[in-house]
Amino acid sequence: MNSNWLRTIVPLAALAVLAPASALAIANSSKDPSGKPNGMDPVYGVCRGVDPDCYHDWGTERDNKVLVYSRTAGPRHANLGRVLDPDNASVQGLGLPRPYVITNNHSDPAAWPRPLDASNVAQAALVRMLQDDGIEVHITEDVQAIERLNSSYKAVIFMSPTRDTLWNHARGAQGGTRLDWARESLRKYIQGGGGFVGVHNAFGTEYGWQWYEGLLGNANYYNHGRNQPGDVVIVNDRDVSTRGLPRRWGFSDEWYNLVPYPTNVNFLATVDERTLADGAGGEGSHPGHGDFHPVTWCQYYDGGRSWVTTLGHDAAAFQENSASPGAAEFQTHLEHGIKSAMGNEPFCTPARRK
Repeated sequence: MNSNWLRTIVPLAALAVLAPASALAIANSSKDPSGKPNGMDPVYGVCRGVDPDCYHDWGTERDNKVLVYSRTAGPRHANLGRVLDPDNASVQGLGLPRPYVITNNHSDPAAWPRPLDASNVAQAALVRMLQDDGIEVHITEDVQAIERLNSSYKAVIFMSPTRDTLWNHARGAQGGTRLDWARESLRKYIQGGGGFVGVHNAFGTEYGWQWYEGLLGNANYYNHGRNQPGDVVIVNDRDVSTRGLPRRWGFSDEWYNLVPYPTNVNFLATVDERTLADGAGGEGSHPGHGDFHPVTWCQYYDGGRSWVTTLGHDAAAFQENSASPGAAEFQTHLEHGIKSAMGNEPFCTPARRK
């Protein structure tokens, strides 16, 4: 059956129930039935997919730096550690300067009234992985930093934010307006050729904002089973974020189930559901994705680059020299995914044609 023909008649939400081979063929196709490159997505109203023509190369000069955003407006993953959000009640008494962005000497209390400490495992890991290659890493949980987001950054990394992370609740409590200013700033940043990296609970934030769902690849978090070991399987070994990794490696995570299921993306890695002792879903709930359960993919979106992974639940996955199975592979995968979204390395290389 012709996958391009399927794509024109099957609603996007229904792709979650397609046979995995069909879903893969659809997602990796770069042509519509007329033979033209992917253009405007009818659902999200943007140019998105695997076609580099969707990227806005406007010649913008950017500094070799990234902004890591980990604000949690709901449950908080343990690997994020203590709160850095100036609007959080536990931090307000410190009188942090706004927007509060930790730009260097990240753990130095003499430099920052609220520095990173040993609990901020995921943020510190990103500093370590990228700083060694001369990449400046800025850390923030201040929504005002996203409101003022500018093109000097090569990429923005959403490190497991939660719920309405881009909503300025404090301004609303004071009777202010433009509570969603950060949304507008993120969208314009991407439209100007910026890079986006979404890690783990980047899929558990900004529910209901359709543009953001598209940024994730027409995908969103639905549920997960328990945190358990399983096998990550590389399905595209040509991309810089997968090159050199074992075809299969053990790892522990929550293995997110997705509704909707990602489409028109370049799938990079999956989880083999047969290796999950408790299965991928719960009784009476989402059954999992069967033979093709994606965990990492990339795409061009509305002028920018987007590299996303549902992996990254455990603190051990981010620790240096971690004894946790698959931690080294995950960190390599993530590091090169970030560098590709920045434009420092080739982005979203297609898989080999079969």
